Amino acid sequence: MKLLHIVQDLHGGGVTNVIVNLIKSFYEFEVENIVISPIIAPKILKQMKQYVSQIYLIGGHVSPTNSFNYIMSKQMLVKRIFNREKPDVIVIQPGWLSLYSYFLPPLPIIVVVHGTYLNEIKYMRFHPLKSIEKIRYTTGITFSQVNETFQLKLASSKGNTVVAAVSRNTRRELIQLGIEKNKVISIINGVDKEEFKPINKEYAKTLVEEMFGVKLKNKVLLHVNPASIKGTHILIKSVAMLRKLYGDDFILLIAGELSPKTYREYIVSMIKGLKLEDNIKLLGNIEHVKMPILYNAADLTVVSSYSEGSPLVIPESLACGTPVVATNVGGNPEYLELVRLKDYLVNIMSYDFHRELCIKIVRALDNTPKVDIDRIPSWKVVGLKYLRVAEYFSRSLLHIL
Repeated sequence: MKLLHIVQDLHGGGVTNVIVNLIKSFYEFEVENIVISPIIAPKILKQMKQYVSQIYLIGGHVSPTNSFNYIMSKQMLVKRIFNREKPDVIVIQPGWLSLYSYFLPPLPIIVVVHGTYLNEIKYMRFHPLKSIEKIRYTTGITFSQVNETFQLKLASSKGNTVVAAVSRNTRRELIQLGIEKNKVISIINGVDKEEFKPINKEYAKTLVEEMFGVKLKNKVLLHVNPASIKGTHILIKSVAMLRKLYGDDFILLIAGELSPKTYREYIVSMIKGLKLEDNIKLLGNIEHVKMPILYNAADLTVVSSYSEGSPLVIPESLACGTPVVATNVGGNPEYLELVRLKDYLVNIMSYDFHRELCIKIVRALDNTPKVDIDRIPSWKVVGLKYLRVAEYFSRSLLHIL
């Protein structure tokens, strides 16, 4: 099978991680991968080069806000590549590139949608962002959702296109947005179990202290990719409550860059105002290769997001044997149900859910739940699911045509 991937800029981050790992898993099933992308960062190119037979860099920069115009300007070039390569199946991701499928021949096309902003749109006006940064954020999120939904409706109206949502919740949200129910499936993301696996926890804690220059306490909490949409400010309020209920012998490590500026200032001010300097450490950006050590050093990973698709943080943490407390959004409940940890899900009933979050954290710290690592899907398992969809879709379409 020859598979053509039409994807976003590949600089790094969660979606890039998904794209690279899916390409790798397809390669393991002897699929020939062809990639079209505006631009690929050198480190990403190095990671994926051995798994693809051809890479086309078509230039420019594409984002949710300019994707419609970008696709219109590049559609003829993509058609020429299509005619040259003659693939059997096309995979487009993320969803705000799905308009490409509207201009391509009647070939099986899978559009991968990494989440919607429905829940975030409900709450984003309350986020502690200021002035122009708040305006940019709220208008950007709203326009991104409208743009992606418009493209998905056009794409899914064609008989040769199916939409693959990365969680059951995402599928439900897409149907709520008007995508035909019978055109949307769900396939949750996987994890590289060779990279993310358990190591001795005490050894991992020693490594973290040496690498980051922090003194860990008895219990270690981990929060990854801080942002307003990730509910980082709510988690900090939970930490203040946790200290009163649980005592002072714990530390929260926050891994990732805090932005934008006004949100970072708000978080720093919160930590100081609540006198949590000894209980919260901001680690900044962390190299991907160091993340397994952080997960293993943690006693608990906390995902306090208002909105998610299928966050890689959860399967990565679980694959390292570290339990997770998470909000009941996106793929979070699917992952925790898989490993029988659904009691550690937090329902968001109002904007400020820090009390409910704190209670779940205390329960997890007291019970030290065990993680059934074998139940977390590997990327190879996930890749096989996509290929089965592609094969079934190809047979069905051939019969129709």
